[in-house]
Formats: sequence, structure tokens, C-alpha cells
Amino acid sequence: MARAIPCLTSGIRTQGSERERPLTGPVAVTGHDIGSMIALAWAASHPEDISHLVLLDALLPGLGLEEAMNVAEGGMWHFGFFMTPDIPEMLLDGHELEFVTATFTAMSNPGTFSEADLAAYAQAYTGRERLRAGFAHYRTLLDDGHDNRTLLARRKLSMPVLAVGTTHSGTSLAEFLAPHADNVQGAVAPTGHFVAEEDPDWFLTTLTDFLA
Repeated sequence: MARAIPCLTSGIRTQGSERERPLTGPVAVTGHDIGSMIALAWAASHPEDISHLVLLDALLPGLGLEEAMNVAEGGMWHFGFFMTPDIPEMLLDGHELEFVTATFTAMSNPGTFSEADLAAYAQAYTGRERLRAGFAHYRTLLDDGHDNRTLLARRKLSMPVLAVGTTHSGTSLAEFLAPHADNVQGAVAPTGHFVAEEDPDWFLTTLTDFLA
């Protein structure tokens, strides 16, 4: 992921230059789940771009993810499944709505997502090429872990970091980040995995306090 960050940031700046108010840094960046992986790679490789870093309920490559997905030690099975070439696309093609509904509802409080919400997410992944694109990130996770460890061994994260866990994950995200950042604040949301969707008031209050 760190290897792709120059392309990502260049694209952001290019899009910004086409508007009346171009995007300029440093900026506060918030990521959730895989978005947190991208945000961490951005902050580690280009800290000058980031004023504040907010990571929501994520396992981070190089910082505990590899252990968490080790099924031999009781880890999560889905990482290895998604990393396998071609097979996930073959099995989930035509079952996208079932897949999204099962995973999203299992990881969130009841009522978080409407049927229309789930249908919209499923549509974004419908078809083998869209599924393949979605799983492609999982297929780089081991490389991403190596890149993150290399970058963070050279320098710690210098910007303030807010690491948000949930009632399921607790403070583990903050604990994994603490050795690699100068200023880590931990918080535990009263939610399942989808913090912003499940309790937007708590999220906005916590975010505002952190950025103040």
C-alpha cells in the first residue's frame, strides 16, 4: 500500500486543483477498516501531508494483522480466503447481496443498515471483476505489512493519532500503535465495527474533541 500512496496523493491533489478551493495540506485524515490501512500507509510514507490521523476499528498490516489472521492460532479465516486468487470471486459471484448482508449485520448493531443500504453496497461488488477489485487489496496485505514495518522502523508517526476501538476490539488498536507513534490517544466506541454508521453522534463528538 505504501508503494501506491504517491499515486493516491497525486490524484487527490489533481482533483483538488480542478475545484475552486484546491486541497492543500497538511490535512486531518480518517480511515475505517481497510481505509485505516491506507491512512496509516499515507501517514507513514508522507507525514508532511497529515496533521492528525484517526483510525477506526482496524487490524493493521505489520502491526498485529498477521497474527490476527493466523487460523492455526484461532485467527480470522476470511483474510486467507479473500487473499486466494480467483476462488472467492467464483464462489461469491451471484451471491453478493447474501455476502454483504451476512457480514455487515454480523459486525454491527441491529438496525444499522437498511435493506436499501445493503443493496447499494452489494451493487458496488456485483460481478467477478468488481469482486476481484475488492479482494485485490487483501492480496497485498503481506507486502503492506513489510512496507509498514520498514517505514515505521525509520521514523515514528509524528502527528497526533486517535485509535478508536469498539466493544468487541477494545483498546488493541491503540496498543499496537503506541510503540510506533509519538502521541496516540485511544478511545472505545459503544458500537460494533461500523462506528460512524452506528453512533454518529459519539463519533462526531470524539472526532471534534480530538481535532480541537
